[in-house]
Amino acid sequence: MLKQELKISQRQRLSPVQFQMIRMLGYSTPEMEEVVNKELEANPALEETHEPLPNEEQDDDSQLTPEQDDIDIMEADSLAPDTSQYTIKDNFSDDRASKPQQGFASEESFEDSLTSQLDELDADKQTLDLAKYLVACLDDNGYLTRSLSDIADDLAFSMSIEVGLPQLEAALSLVQQLEPAGVGARDLRECLLLQLRRLHSSPAVDNAMIIVDKYFDSFTAKKYSLIRSHLGIDDEDFRKAVDQILHLDPKPGNTFASRHETVSSQIIPDFTVEQYGGNLYVSLNGFNYAKLSVSKVYRDMVEELSARGSTNDDTRKALDFARKKIDDADTFIEAIEQRNRTLTRTMIAIANTQKAFFISGDPSDLVPMKLKDIAEVVRFDLSTISRATSNKYVQTAYGIFPLRYFFSDAIKTDEGGEVSNKKIMAIIKQLVDSEDKSSPLTDAQIARKLNDEGYHIARRTIAKYRDEMHIQSSNIRTTNSQTR
Repeated sequence: MLKQELKISQRQRLSPVQFQMIRMLGYSTPEMEEVVNKELEANPALEETHEPLPNEEQDDDSQLTPEQDDIDIMEADSLAPDTSQYTIKDNFSDDRASKPQQGFASEESFEDSLTSQLDELDADKQTLDLAKYLVACLDDNGYLTRSLSDIADDLAFSMSIEVGLPQLEAALSLVQQLEPAGVGARDLRECLLLQLRRLHSSPAVDNAMIIVDKYFDSFTAKKYSLIRSHLGIDDEDFRKAVDQILHLDPKPGNTFASRHETVSSQIIPDFTVEQYGGNLYVSLNGFNYAKLSVSKVYRDMVEELSARGSTNDDTRKALDFARKKIDDADTFIEAIEQRNRTLTRTMIAIANTQKAFFISGDPSDLVPMKLKDIAEVVRFDLSTISRATSNKYVQTAYGIFPLRYFFSDAIKTDEGGEVSNKKIMAIIKQLVDSEDKSSPLTDAQIARKLNDEGYHIARRTIAKYRDEMHIQSSNIRTTNSQTR
């Protein structure tokens, strides 16, 4: 029996501003300059301006001291979580000749490449928008490491957007059609299967797909005899199937990222943290790209054409064109402002948490900190913090550091407290620097010394930290000492 029902529901779709902001979060300062310059060339309604933007204070910034021109982390920390209550003061400079040398690549980024491919696909707008959001969630290797249910929750709680799992599955299916093959996989098995499905069918390819699909755990455990007996194939056919698997790329996004990093050799810091009178001040280094505004000429043209009320096709086309370009410019400017607010709040939270290090410069002053901790402080979802800290650098009085440097695991102490593994690494380096060069300390001896100080660290962990600091093993250090 048919039944009519009236139901009121409220839904919100991902806006163009949200998508642009998410993409921009992953860009470093030099990359943002390139994005801004490209948009200036593509959109005639967008122009550079030296006037304060509408949402900024109308103070004369040229009269501000360095302390006033930055954000006092103590003041910012006391503000409410609403981003609108943060006063963002970027270090834009009108003197373009004073900006540092650029060392960035003009090559298309991995995310841009995937997004441009999506634009060529035939799909409805909502699915394409969700696919672009998923692309922004991929890690550097091209994997989607978060579950679709978690992403749906993020969209619901952080953006008030209700999306069902079938919609996200459809969007992910689009992403997995992109190049390089294997991108958008949720694990290694799926990554390999995606690549094998792109290959022309042959006995070797078909057997390889069966191995990865049905016997992946046995394959990774190298139980080759078991797999061969189940498949009922001879050694030669099995070898050809394995050879197909070994020629696949387990990290489809890594090759693209490595090529991009090779071209981008010079580091331009995205933030500056300075100390004045015992307080820390955080500033976003936005001097490398222009301040933007919507062209007054275009706004006046829209007003004039609208006032005419003309029905002429050419006039209506010109009016539609001008309106679209103005809307695109407004969206672009708002996305940059949201990006800057998000980055600044994230950096403020990091500086507050690691304040002792920013004052002393001593790695042993770093405290354990994870992305989740910062996400809880600034009330953003984890994926937003991950993108905000990826490929970003901060200039301090003690050098330039990647933001990921400040995130570290916790090591338990005898007293029940926790210290950062960076402190443990600093102690290891100090022990090695002060050791008897004729009889260097072994990893086991270093572990015992740390255990005596209350830090329970396994020998293999010492070896791991030593490798990360590029400290050679005791055997090699002994040989080097004897040859001097």
